[in-house]
Parts: sequence; C-alpha cells; structure tokens
Amino acid sequence: MATRAQIAYMDEEGMEIISTYNHYDGYPDSLGKALLDHYDDDSKAEEIASRGYVSFVDPETGEIEANNTGTPDTFKSSGDLDVLLRMWYDHCNGSGADYVYLYGGQGMGNWIDSKMYDMGQDQFVNYFKEELGFGMDDYDEYDENNIDMMEEGYEKKWEKFLNESKLNVVAMALDALKDEPNLQVYLDSLENDIRLNGSEEYETYTPDDWEEDFENYMADKMDY
Repeated sequence: MATRAQIAYMDEEGMEIISTYNHYDGYPDSLGKALLDHYDDDSKAEEIASRGYVSFVDPETGEIEANNTGTPDTFKSSGDLDVLLRMWYDHCNGSGADYVYLYGGQGMGNWIDSKMYDMGQDQFVNYFKEELGFGMDDYDEYDENNIDMMEEGYEKKWEKFLNESKLNVVAMALDALKDEPNLQVYLDSLENDIRLNGSEEYETYTPDDWEEDFENYMADKMDY
C-alpha cells in the first residue's frame, strides 16, 4: 500500500528535468508538506530531486529515509517543453506514481503538484505548462481536484476523507489485528489507500485476509 511519487526539478529554461522516485507516503499531506517546508528553494529542490531513490521524507523534520540507492532519471529536450513534459509523464506513469511534484518554472521558486490517476498525457502536459508559466497551446479542461492540492489544508482533506470513506473498514482491520506490533503504521497506510482507491476491496475481508495483508505490507516495507 505504498503511495508512490516522483520528485522532480526543472531548469529555468525548461530544457531538462531531473526526477527521483519516492516510495512511501507520497501524498500532499506528507511528502508535499515536507517539500514545501524543507525543500522550497532552488538548491534544496535540485538536491532532493537528484537523490535517485527516496523511501520516505519526514514532513515534520524533512529528514530523508532511503533504504535503497539509485540514480536520478534525467530528461532533456532542445527547447521543446511539450516533448520534455511528455517524456516525464511517461516515466512517472511507468513508475506507478500516485502523485508527482515538480520544482521549476519561469522565475523558479515554486513546487507544482498533481495526482497521476485519471490524468491523461495531454491534460498533464497542459496543466504543467500553465502552472510553470510557459503558456499553453490547446488547453483541455481537467479535474479541478488536480489544481492546488498543496493549498488545500490538512484539516479539509482529512474531513473529506472521513466523509467519503467507509470507516468501518479501518475498524474491521483494527479488530482483526489489535495484537499485532507496529499496527498504527499499517492503519495509516490503509487509510491512505482507501482515500486514493476506495474501500470496496476491503469490505469482504475476513480476519485471515487482514492478517495476510498485514504480513505482506510489513514484509514489503522491510524490503525497502
């Protein structure tokens, strides 16, 4: 139930993007907050985008946890921003990213974020071109939920999650796994997965199903 993301930095001319993979808690309340609070200038943004692999970034301290090593992915285009963004979209989509974060734009100085699911390549490119300040060609309407996700406060998004999610699923998991260690880590990830993908998958879970899912999650987390 990892919430994957890509963290990227674009040069001021819009000719190169450097992008690194983030494995856990890539949603705006966690990774987005960490980027805004601790990596919100040109040098720091380029530094984190050049890490190559990130397991988790603590939103309170900005501390980076990296259980694996890797090299960043670099995309270059000779002045064609459209092509550059399409290359980056294909990479983000192929990496299974749920969210993407890009630091750049004319004048630099800002993080731009978007969810990936339900985001087609044309919408993705047009959205980032507008937000980067380079202008747009043919702009298609896109889901308003893709805009200014970082500006939407934690309390508002958490309330939306509570209202839209079926909280009995979390209660079922808690009842089945109440004696397991590190349970809160699993429950936090479960809540985020429900927020992203809905709760239908879990509604028919038996206690054995919950135990198997918990064991698989913890084994996956240890691998990273």
